[in-house]
Amino acid sequence: MWKKDIVEEAVRRFQGTESSITCIGGFYQNVFQYERDGEEFILKLIPSANKDRNILQSEMKWTQFLRKNGIQIPKNILSKRGNTIEVIHTLPIPCCAISFEKAEGEKIDNKDTDFLHWNDYLFTRWGQEMGKMHAISKKFHLQEIDTPFDDWNQGEIYHRDLSTAPKLVQDRWIELREKASNLPKNKKTYGLIHNEFSNRNFLLNKKRELILFDLNHVKYHWYTYDIAVALYNALHYVSEYEKSSFKHEFLHKFMFGYLCENELDDDWEDQINFFLKFYTNFRYLYLHVYLHKESASEEKLKEFKHLESIVNPANKKLLK
Repeated sequence: MWKKDIVEEAVRRFQGTESSITCIGGFYQNVFQYERDGEEFILKLIPSANKDRNILQSEMKWTQFLRKNGIQIPKNILSKRGNTIEVIHTLPIPCCAISFEKAEGEKIDNKDTDFLHWNDYLFTRWGQEMGKMHAISKKFHLQEIDTPFDDWNQGEIYHRDLSTAPKLVQDRWIELREKASNLPKNKKTYGLIHNEFSNRNFLLNKKRELILFDLNHVKYHWYTYDIAVALYNALHYVSEYEKSSFKHEFLHKFMFGYLCENELDDDWEDQINFFLKFYTNFRYLYLHVYLHKESASEEKLKEFKHLESIVNPANKKLLK
């Protein structure tokens, strides 16, 4: 997707070595690793059509506030010009480039290879860090009232043409959005969330602490939605037969940690169950809109196929 000259220009702006560039992931293959003065750093490219500099600056202000209040997040680094954000106008994809330190730690993205870490401690700590983030974000909101972040039903797929999706999926999506719009919004239920706090977006360091990254999805949403997204990703690692029992065990440990840091309304469990259905439909539609099957990873294609089997009318496991 990304032309070589755009990536190299971005690395040059952050005084990196062009020959050291390696693509390490991202939904759009937009995250790279490079070297500068013998040290490794991370570069992320964000199309200007998706986000402008002002929104990115607000995201950085939020992450700095989180970091200042105890959330471990890699620090942004400055470019040669002294900027945290570099704007690159090169066609065909003008973009913003940001760079940050490479954190030390293990990724927890495969239960088979990281089985020792896939345990009650991780689930409790995962919940605790999310609860802490939500609690700190409440303070940030009081300090920064006029933030440009999207509300729950803005951005992403909310204003995209979904007419090519199956009719049943479209109708169900309308129903789910309508139900969500009627949920209560108050200090206990609604605020700034990570919006993609999955096990793929943190590292576990030697001290068994979580190091968070990929905080460019922030928006206003129900806190229980953030929890449901974490649950959705955790369920990815268990078989259909195990899902029911694992869901109970995971939420028991996760919520023990979460509720130590942040308070929710009493019906939080019902909301999580609703948002798990909501996100499953959202995720299918998101991949339906944005996934380029010819260049997508095998893992993403497998996820899309699995979601299609859930939302397909012929499937008995329809979400109702």
